Amino acid sequence: MACVSNGLIVGGGIAGLSAAIALGRVGVHCDVVEIADAPLGASLALSGRATDALEELGVYDECYRTGRPFTPDTTAASQNDSTGRMLSAGPTRPQWPGAKTPVGVYRPVFLQILTDAALRLGVKIEKGLTIESIEDRDNASFVILDNGDEGHYDFVIGADGIASRTRALIFPDAPEPAYAGQMSIRWMIPGPAIAGEGWYIAPLGRLGFYALPHQGIVYVPVVIDMPEKKLTQAEVYSLVENLLDSYTAPAVVELRRHLTPSSDLICRPFKWILVPPPWHRGRTLLIGDAAHATTAHMGMGGGMALEDAVVLAQCIASAPTLAEAYDAFMRRRLERVRTVVETSVAMARVEQAGSRRLENIALMSSALAAIAQPY
Repeated sequence: MACVSNGLIVGGGIAGLSAAIALGRVGVHCDVVEIADAPLGASLALSGRATDALEELGVYDECYRTGRPFTPDTTAASQNDSTGRMLSAGPTRPQWPGAKTPVGVYRPVFLQILTDAALRLGVKIEKGLTIESIEDRDNASFVILDNGDEGHYDFVIGADGIASRTRALIFPDAPEPAYAGQMSIRWMIPGPAIAGEGWYIAPLGRLGFYALPHQGIVYVPVVIDMPEKKLTQAEVYSLVENLLDSYTAPAVVELRRHLTPSSDLICRPFKWILVPPPWHRGRTLLIGDAAHATTAHMGMGGGMALEDAVVLAQCIASAPTLAEAYDAFMRRRLERVRTVVETSVAMARVEQAGSRRLENIALMSSALAAIAQPY
């Protein structure tokens, strides 16, 4: 029997919804509040042990059915130069016997899958809300939301992202997220698959692409080295236009045909944070990007959030007290997410320094070997 019976989860993204599902599956009821009305329309790839977490949450099959499986014959992880010459083929076999097929998922569809699974477990989800205050007293957390509503819970989970309001409340002296020196631009192209999927590298920046056939979209992530600044949509378009024009690879030339000033481009700075341990104070715990946001160089940010959720539920289900559950969670998660965050930031710095591609491959390989171990 779990050591607690009800909790508040602040944040209804991947980490928050996954935690609500995982906890619901061990008999712990959760309410979820989420400040945003709708998710950004981008994609993410879930691989490695993240697929085990999807299975543990009971949603892997639906993600596979509605997403893009990356089978061994795909070129989506290949590395190519600006002319299209392949530099490396990328992984061609599972990391361990029995490993599940990685999947690419369209974020709005994925969050709807998680939302539906949470609702089936009785999770209460409210949009347009976040937390205003938290106070622990009488073996409970008393919270006030920003609409004035009050509630008391056995525990609170801050899963509200890199700009976490929960983190600001319980750790006011925590470091601010740091800029990693690169801008991330995500481009969604309506239409069928485009030949030549994979990653392409040029002096002005790198890009990759793969199709999401069930959504009729080609997803194109772009990474460009530059000082941090707020960009207008016209400036974002110009950056992508100049980058694409620097390539002669046939696949990128074809991508260029689809770029227009009205293209769906989402631009965000690559920022990261690793909150010093522990990530809990009193009855409140941070998970996901609220505790350990990373750049996308390893493609493991979403995966680490999924792992956090299932490990938290395991710890709460097996520990005699909430404090012991939180301590067990920290022992299992800290070094694993540290590996992802620090390796991703190191890879960003290697790219900006113009170092050899082999250095980044070595960094990635070492980190992937470490997190291939069960969570």
